[in-house]
Amino acid sequence: MKFFLIALVFLLSLGQLQRIQLTNSIAFYLHDLLIIGFLLKELFTAIVQRKKIIEYLKKIKIFQKKILLVFLIMVFLSWMITFVEGRFDFKAILYLARLISYVVFVFLVQKKLKNKSWLWRLVSFNILLVGFLQYLFLPDLRFLIYEGYDDHFYRLVSTIMDPAFTGLIFVFNLNYYLWQKKRNWALIALFATGLLLTYSRSSYLAFLLSSLFLFFSDRNSAKKAILSILICFFISLPFLPKQSGGDGVDLLRTSSTVAIISNDQEILKEIKGVEWLFGKGLFIPSQNRQTTLNIPTHSHFADNLFVFIISNLGIIGSITLIILIWETLKLGKKQNAVLLISLITNAMFNNNLTQSFVVLIFLGFCLSED
Repeated sequence: MKFFLIALVFLLSLGQLQRIQLTNSIAFYLHDLLIIGFLLKELFTAIVQRKKIIEYLKKIKIFQKKILLVFLIMVFLSWMITFVEGRFDFKAILYLARLISYVVFVFLVQKKLKNKSWLWRLVSFNILLVGFLQYLFLPDLRFLIYEGYDDHFYRLVSTIMDPAFTGLIFVFNLNYYLWQKKRNWALIALFATGLLLTYSRSSYLAFLLSSLFLFFSDRNSAKKAILSILICFFISLPFLPKQSGGDGVDLLRTSSTVAIISNDQEILKEIKGVEWLFGKGLFIPSQNRQTTLNIPTHSHFADNLFVFIISNLGIIGSITLIILIWETLKLGKKQNAVLLISLITNAMFNNNLTQSFVVLIFLGFCLSED
């Protein structure tokens, strides 16, 4: 188990550097092989773990089981419609299988970690450190555009290769450290600085809204700490370095916003007839996100969360998903609401629900109890 955890921390810290591109639109990560191996061992040889999962499933209320069943029926119904119409893409099965395996994996590994979050905090800290090194010594990443990434210049992206996703991971950690009774101000300052250098406005907004939720729902002793870090954070924005002079470090830029809106509008225009009720199929890639260039494609879906859900699940499936999330929240701790606010806020501008590292770290923090 120790060797497994060391390998997992190492690979997750490498981020996109351990990505294996099979085709222009299909890739996998080396950490996925570790996860598959872990699941095969635990689920097929560890009777104790199987019993734990069965016991956990028995605790789920009948209403929540019915909502989950309806949601799954909606997913497969939408897939059947796309299959009959000849639009089904088998990558959808891979996306869903990965999501389910991630949930089961984090649940099982957290039991072995005695529900502590140190694994996810360590991975996040490694990403932070590498991010500082990248920002100082390799700030020009515009050459990565030929590998399917955006052309970032003087922005902290670390091994995740995207400032918005990197920033969201930092926000998860800030949520965690601000929640603690004994706050580690050194780590709070480091993660806040890293977040500032991403120049990711969606992550800034996620940090603001989640911190405000903490401020109004947490104990009185935490209010001063939360307010202090927020004031220091946003006062620092005008003093951020602008040495590149590029569009990415301009916090008033509109080009990325226009591109997101334009892309989401095109996806909404593709929805017709019965698709508004049942969607175009969960994780079915959008047609306008396909490319004929010989460059790997990293974006397959809408950037906005609502557009993604509506286009994938339709109105009925979206309502079912919202009810399912609400019921799941009632089962977990209050801190999960803080993490969810961060995730949803960022997801208004970036599709983080299909981003491996964001999903794993989010689940890790949600299922930990420290």
